[in-house]
Amino acid sequence: MRVWQKHELVLEASRDYANPYTDVDVWLQMQGPGFAKRVYGFWDGGHTFRVRVALPAPGEWYWESFSDPPEPGLQGKSGRLLARPWSEGEKRADPVRRGFLRPTPNGHALQFADGTPFFLMGDTWWPAGTFRFPMANRPG
Repeated sequence: MRVWQKHELVLEASRDYANPYTDVDVWLQMQGPGFAKRVYGFWDGGHTFRVRVALPAPGEWYWESFSDPPEPGLQGKSGRLLARPWSEGEKRADPVRRGFLRPTPNGHALQFADGTPFFLMGDTWWPAGTFRFPMANRPG
C-alpha cells in the first residue's frame, strides 16, 4: 500500500440490527508515525461495515477495531499496514499522490500535505451561447 492511497477495511457484524445506520458505531484506533487517532466507519448494508483510511506517512501502521454497542464481529479485530512512499517521478505523474489539500499557514491559499503549492484554476464559458461563438447560432 502507498501513502495517501485509499485502503478499505471490511468488518462483518454477527447479528442483525433494527437500524444499523444509527444503532451501531464502528471505528478503528489507528497508530502510525506521528499519528494516533480514531477513524470512524460506516454501515454498508446487511452485516457489512467499512472503514476507509488514507495513511499520511510512510512506515508501519497498526489498527484495532471497536464498536458501540460491543459487537463480536466488529470489535477486537486488529492488523498491520505498511505504507510505502511515492517517488518524485510518481508524484509528478499524479499530484494527488502528494496528499490531501489543506490551507497554507497564512490561510490565503491551498497546498498539498507535503507543502507543495496547489493552484486551482477553472473557467466557465458563459459567452459560449452568444453571437461571439458562431457555432452557437447555427440553425438546426
